[in-house]
Amino acid sequence: MRQTLLLFLLVPALLLANTGVAFLKIPVGPRVVGLGEAAAAYIDDASALYYNPAGLANVPSFDLLLSHNQWFLGMNHEYVAGVFGYEELGKFGLAFDYWGSGSIQGVNIRGETIPDYVFSAADWSLAAGYGRSFGDFAFGFGLKFIHQQMESLSSSAWAFDVGAMYKTPLEGLKVGGSVTNVGPMTQLYDEVYGLPVQGHVGWRYDYSIVGVTQDFVVSESEKPGIAAGVECKPVEFVALRVGYRTGSDYAGFSGLRAGLGISWQGIGVDYAFAPYGKLGMTHRISLSYRGPAATDESFEE
Repeated sequence: MRQTLLLFLLVPALLLANTGVAFLKIPVGPRVVGLGEAAAAYIDDASALYYNPAGLANVPSFDLLLSHNQWFLGMNHEYVAGVFGYEELGKFGLAFDYWGSGSIQGVNIRGETIPDYVFSAADWSLAAGYGRSFGDFAFGFGLKFIHQQMESLSSSAWAFDVGAMYKTPLEGLKVGGSVTNVGPMTQLYDEVYGLPVQGHVGWRYDYSIVGVTQDFVVSESEKPGIAAGVECKPVEFVALRVGYRTGSDYAGFSGLRAGLGISWQGIGVDYAFAPYGKLGMTHRISLSYRGPAATDESFEE
């Protein structure tokens, strides 16, 4: 019975990859999701703790982000992060990433419902990071503690992230790269898994009201993929986004991404949707607040 329940709980993870703590692969923040999940070269808000810790250096003074993802099959995904610091000291960030299965009806080995038996699973991570700019270069690193809880089973692990960005001499062009979720193997019950290590190398080019971005994504557990998107700001406070993602977990319309953002006086609201084929649509929405740029900021958008 216990093995059957464990397999049932692991279904969402198996849909993503044959790795442990696969919730770490679920992208955070509708801004980046709307751009096809490409962020390695330009990210400048609190979601940098997830995509590229070097992006912490791009935060003007401080940034707060609250993001909710209504995932498929009734699962929820939440991300809360904040960044604060000074140009001469660098920027410090803290983030909490949570995935919950919701209520799951228990079944026996024959697939029959077990009356009055409902359980749930939850995974979370707590990450801290630091980023600093040196002229046109920015560097950053992060460390995260990871915990899995599946019915009565639990396990913990740790991982680190590193990243860099460069503002090229060509006006409007930025490049960057990151490696995330590097850490030891994890074990849940009698199954041993590797963490979902990912590498991103990308660029972004901004011209007038349009920005184009692309990441090349590599992973130990799946074939290489591409994340790409276009952002247009017809007016200063409105951003329209569309993107596409390829890779082992994406095919056809399931790679399509789109969204929009509205910002005013430092307050931002962003939305994005992403289809997952027969599993259904996912919807992300976030609320953010950022402080004004410091007068001596040297690595700005």
